[in-house]
Amino acid sequence: MDFEEKVEAFWEDCDTWVSERCSEISARGEAPAQEDISELADIIEQRISSLLEQGVQCYGKSFAPGLLSDAHHLLFELELKKHGCENEQQIHRYKENGLLGISVIEGRVNPDNAQLIMKLNQVHAEKKGGKDDEPCKDCICGKR
Repeated sequence: MDFEEKVEAFWEDCDTWVSERCSEISARGEAPAQEDISELADIIEQRISSLLEQGVQCYGKSFAPGLLSDAHHLLFELELKKHGCENEQQIHRYKENGLLGISVIEGRVNPDNAQLIMKLNQVHAEKKGGKDDEPCKDCICGKR
């Protein structure tokens, strides 16, 4: 897959995620008005586009747009929070990897290391099964 195809797939995945997330919050009766959702999506798209551009400037076309998936989701959740959604769990879910993706853009973490860390974070979250208030069982992380 060439870089343009990766970017296109990234945006398609983000659009799908936004649609699914909006359906979730609509089902709970927490969704902002459709005009607000469109505005939020545009704001986040602009922010992420800027980050993508910075990623390409730093790393060339070897930059993996997927490193910014959780950053996209985190920024969207933060905007939803401003509109009254009760989404602290979702913010927490995307926080670590979202900020890690931004750290790649800032040059503080190289992309290969970030992908490894993101995978470890994902596996750890799956192991915890969404129970962030409980200690991990049989895990070296020692999180309590």
